[in-house]
Amino acid sequence: MKKYTYLFLILTGLSIAGCKKDYLNLKPTDTQNATNFFKTPAQFTQAVNGAYAPLQTLYNGSFWALGEMRSDNTSYEYDPYDRSGTNKEEIDEFRELNNNDMVGDFFSTSYTAIGRCNIILGRLPAANLNAAIADTIAGQASFLRAFNYFNLVRMFGDLPLVLTEVQSVGDAYKVATKTTAANVYTQIIADAQTAITKLPVKYALDGDKGRVTKGTAETMLAEVYMTQKKFDLAVPLLRAVIASGVYNLNANYADNFDISKKNGPESIFEIQYQQGNNGLGSDFIDTFIPWDYYDNDITGYYIGNNAQNGWNIPTTDLITAYEDGDNRKDASLTDFTSDEYGNYLPFIKKYQSPKPDVQGVTANDFPVYRYADVYLMLAECLNEQGFAGGGDAFKYLNLVRQRAGLANKTAGNPNPALNVSSQEAFRTAIAHERQVELAFENHRWFDLLRTGKAASVMAAHGAREKTEKSPYWTINSAAYTNIRLLFQYPLNEQNLEH
Repeated sequence: MKKYTYLFLILTGLSIAGCKKDYLNLKPTDTQNATNFFKTPAQFTQAVNGAYAPLQTLYNGSFWALGEMRSDNTSYEYDPYDRSGTNKEEIDEFRELNNNDMVGDFFSTSYTAIGRCNIILGRLPAANLNAAIADTIAGQASFLRAFNYFNLVRMFGDLPLVLTEVQSVGDAYKVATKTTAANVYTQIIADAQTAITKLPVKYALDGDKGRVTKGTAETMLAEVYMTQKKFDLAVPLLRAVIASGVYNLNANYADNFDISKKNGPESIFEIQYQQGNNGLGSDFIDTFIPWDYYDNDITGYYIGNNAQNGWNIPTTDLITAYEDGDNRKDASLTDFTSDEYGNYLPFIKKYQSPKPDVQGVTANDFPVYRYADVYLMLAECLNEQGFAGGGDAFKYLNLVRQRAGLANKTAGNPNPALNVSSQEAFRTAIAHERQVELAFENHRWFDLLRTGKAASVMAAHGAREKTEKSPYWTINSAAYTNIRLLFQYPLNEQNLEH
C-alpha cells in the first residue's frame, strides 16, 4: 500500500513576538510571527493545513452527536454508573440547553476554522506567489470557510458572518452580531464558486491526497442549492462531477471504510486521521462501541465502562430500513448481547480498525462526500424537476442499489417493494436509499431538515425509542417533546452580543 502524507500540520508559530536573547525585540527575524510568516508557498501551505485541522476535532468530537445522533439513525446506551455523558443524551432527545458544551464546542471550533481561513485569504493578496499556487491556496481556504459556514447555518440559522481577520478583543465584539441565514448562504455560495474556479480537478502528488478539489466544491455547492430548493442549479454541478471522470464507485461498499484503501476512487472529501500518539488519530470505534462490552476481540484492548463509550448506537429504525440482501448492512454495523442489560445491542462497524490497535488513536478517516452521494443527489434533483418513469433519476438510484446487491426500482414494477410510479414515491425511495447508503456519515439529520421531514419523523421515532428502551432504563419525561429544527444559540455567544 502507498503511504500518503496527510494534512496534519497545525498552524503554529504565529503571533510569536518574543525571543530569549532579546525580549524587547518585537519582530525578531529568526522567529515566525504574524508579520513575517505569510510570505512563501511553504508558509501558506502550512497555514492552509492548519485550516483543515479543526475538522479533525469536529469529527472526532461533537459532529456525530449534532449530526447523526440527532437523527433517527442512532441513539445511546444508558450508563447508570457514569452519568457524565448527559450532555450527549440531551442532544439525542432534544433536551439540550443553551449551555450544552457539545453544542458550544461545535460552534467555537467551526469559527476557529473560519478564522484561519480569513487570515489566509486576507494575507494572500500581498504575498508574491505564483498564480497557480495562490489559486490553490485561495481555493482551499474559500471552500473550508464555506463548508464550516454551511454546517453552522443549518444547525443554528442566523449567525455572525466574519470575513476578515480578527486582531483584537474589540474586533471580536464587533463581529459577534448575527446576520440573517440568507446572508450567510449568499457568502457560502460566493466562496464555493470561488473554490470551483480556483481548485484543481485533482492533484499531481500523492502527498496532496485528502485536499479538497474542484469536485469537492461542486458537490458542496450542489448540496447548498438543494437545501435552498434550487434543484435546477444543482443538476449541472453534479453532472460536472460525473463528467470529470475522476471518481468511480468502489466495487465493494466496505472498501470506502478500509484504512488500507483511504482516499480511494469514490472519495470526494474525507477527514484525514493517522494512527499514533501524535494527536492526529481518530477514536470512532472507542466512542461508538457500547460501554459494557468487556471483551477485547473487537478493538484488541479492554474497553472500560465510562461515559466515553456507548454513543451513536444504531437504532431499530435504521436496522429495519435495510432490505434483505443489502450488503451495506454487514459492512456498516454488527451487534452483541449486552453484558449489563442482556439485550441485543448493535454498534457501528464502519469505523472498526484492524486489531490490535491503540485506544483512541486509530487511522480511520471520516467520509464527508462520496461519489455514491453524488448519484443520489442527482437522482433527487432530477425527480424534483419532474418525475420520469424511465429517466436518468432511476439510472443513478439503481447504480447505487446494484452495488449494494439489490434489484432495480422501476416504474410499474410488479413487485410492490420495487415499484416507484410517482414523484412522491421516488422521494420516498431516495430518502430510504440515502439513509442506508450514507448511514453514520452525518447526512441523515441534514436530509430530514432539507426535505421538511425532521419534525414528523423524529416525533414518531421518539415514541418508538421510549417504548423500546423503557424495559431497560427510564427515559427522561421531556425526551422528544420539543423537536427543535435548530440548536439553541450557545450561551457564551449570546453574552458577546450584549
